[in-house]
Amino acid sequence: MRCRLSCLWVGLVLALATAPILRAKPLVRVAEPVKQIALSEDQVTRYLAAAPALDAILAKVPVGADAVPDPRLMASLNATARDYGFADYASYESVAVNIVWILTGIDPLSKKYIGVQALTRAEVTELLAGKSLPPEDKKRQLEAYHAQMLSASPVKFAGNVALVLKYYDQLLAPEAKD
Repeated sequence: MRCRLSCLWVGLVLALATAPILRAKPLVRVAEPVKQIALSEDQVTRYLAAAPALDAILAKVPVGADAVPDPRLMASLNATARDYGFADYASYESVAVNIVWILTGIDPLSKKYIGVQALTRAEVTELLAGKSLPPEDKKRQLEAYHAQMLSASPVKFAGNVALVLKYYDQLLAPEAKD
C-alpha cells in the first residue's frame, strides 16, 4: 500500500495529466508544490460521492489522449462536479490533489501522518535495498522521488490531516479492489 500512495504522489508531481488521483485522471499539469487549501468535512464527503461518477467519465478517455481536453469532456466533468456541489471540475480536482497530498504522508502501517518527505525517504531506502528492479527503472524511480521531495512542503492546514485520517479507509477503499 505504501508504494501505491507513493506512486500516486509521484504521478501527481510529474504529470497530473496522466496520473490517477485516487480514482480520477486529472487534466492539468503541476510543476510546483501543491497549492494547499483548507479542506472541510463537506468537501471530503462530496469528493467521495463525486469520484465514482467522475471516474466513469474519465474511464472513457484514451490513455494517450491529448493534454488539451476535449471541450465536451470538460463540459461533462464540470456538470457532474456541479451535481455534487463543486463549482466545477477544477474545484473538485483541487480538493482531490489536497487529499492525495495528505494521503501520501500517511504511513499505511500505523495510519499516522508522518509527512511526505519522511515517507519518501523510506521509499528510497526500500528502493535502494531492492534487487528486482532493472537499473534504468530504479534510476527513473529515484528521479521521481527526488522531484517528490523537492515539491513537498509542510502542512499549512493541520485540520486537513485530521479529516483525511478520519476518512482514510473510505478514501482508499477502491484501491483495495485493484
